[in-house]
Amino acid sequence: MALSAGLAFWLWSIFQLPKPPVPMIDPFRLTDVVIINPMIDRSGPTSMSVSEGVVRVGAVAEGAKELSKYEGMFVLPGFIDMHSHLPNDNVLKLTQHYGLLHLKHGVTTVRDAGDLDGTSVPAARGLIARGAPFTQLISCGPFVSHNVTVWPNTIRIAAADEAAEVVEAIADQGHDCVKAYEGLTPDLIRAIVKAAEERGMHVIGHVPADYTLEEAGIPDVQHFFGVPEPDTLGGDSVTFRNGDWSGVDDDRLDDIVSFVSENRVRNTPTLMTLYHFLGFLEYEAASAEARKLMPAIFADVVWNPETGLPVYRDIPEARLRAARDALSKKQVLAKRLSDAGAILHLGTDAGQPFTAPGASFWIEMRLFEQAGISPEQVLAYATNVPANSLGTDSGRVFDGSPADFLIFKEDPTNTLDALSSLQAVVIGGRLYTKPQLDVAIERSLSHYAAWPLNVISERAAQRTVDETAKNF
Repeated sequence: MALSAGLAFWLWSIFQLPKPPVPMIDPFRLTDVVIINPMIDRSGPTSMSVSEGVVRVGAVAEGAKELSKYEGMFVLPGFIDMHSHLPNDNVLKLTQHYGLLHLKHGVTTVRDAGDLDGTSVPAARGLIARGAPFTQLISCGPFVSHNVTVWPNTIRIAAADEAAEVVEAIADQGHDCVKAYEGLTPDLIRAIVKAAEERGMHVIGHVPADYTLEEAGIPDVQHFFGVPEPDTLGGDSVTFRNGDWSGVDDDRLDDIVSFVSENRVRNTPTLMTLYHFLGFLEYEAASAEARKLMPAIFADVVWNPETGLPVYRDIPEARLRAARDALSKKQVLAKRLSDAGAILHLGTDAGQPFTAPGASFWIEMRLFEQAGISPEQVLAYATNVPANSLGTDSGRVFDGSPADFLIFKEDPTNTLDALSSLQAVVIGGRLYTKPQLDVAIERSLSHYAAWPLNVISERAAQRTVDETAKNF
């Protein structure tokens, strides 16, 4: 009996996550800081207090602790990742690890662009409710498709008159947006958008494989899908739709810039998905880099080019190399859209090969900068621009704003090199230092690398991948 109880306790203890870092809870005060809202304004040096999750500029909250070590530093709004995916909730409990990685890189709001099996968003909401270190969450919930079920958490719509019922079901689950996915026609998309607007929700999505961006009518286009005309693609899988831009010339880019600007279409390009896609050309090096932030099951199992996610298995080298050209063209398009004043968001599609939450967001910023967009404009796309799209105040720091902000030792609007000078992340009035988050992530990685959890997790991940393969 005692042996059985001891074995049960041992098994239970294997899955217990390391304790998360304990934040400093407001009220606290910062002095002589410069507050920067990129491309909008900057003020200071000034003092600011945080009390009950709210910023007070120039005021001193009663009982506020003065944090003199941040004197003379730079305060910016927290970053907003407009296309990410959270992990499924299972025995591995990876949600906390994702939250720590986002915060370590200054991401304080995440738009979950589709809950693959219906468990990831509830798990994240549970962490948030318990006050664990996690981002603000905007969720789109299930995928909405016409005749395709790629992911288990999919709602299939057959006719336009079903749109209101579909959107109502998503809203009733507490979601904020609708993810239009595969197989939809323009008529179905229009019906979904109309129903969503009536519920005060926004629609994001993939441009369907058979249509151009102009024809589809997606209000917030993901991945720049629909820029290549369908008959120029080598196939309709996402690897072609994302990485085959061989048929895109300057005239096509000009058409897109005109249409997007005139119709105020939002775009979340997720450039870094192609950047990481190229990692398959140097799989061992890319995997080693990913293991620095992610449990080994991702590089060893989920992204394995032979036995991992089906869409990324056995990709011909020529297609991988074509993706490099596609990335360059996407950067040109991003710059042209930026110059035209179009609405651009930063997103990572975290969960795709070699991506790590948070770290991939920094790569996305760098790719925008490499396209010729100024650091301050890039930071606006990371903060106030998506906040305007979402209708939230979290993308700016001002008197009365939510206390979701970042403290940098150097000014990142001068150079994105200053991202590495991040000192602390404040979310909901709770302050986490960068060293706290670094230590927490190291402990989390050690947890997943320890025997026997490493063996259990590898087998569980392979089963999940094999189940997913049945839908392809």
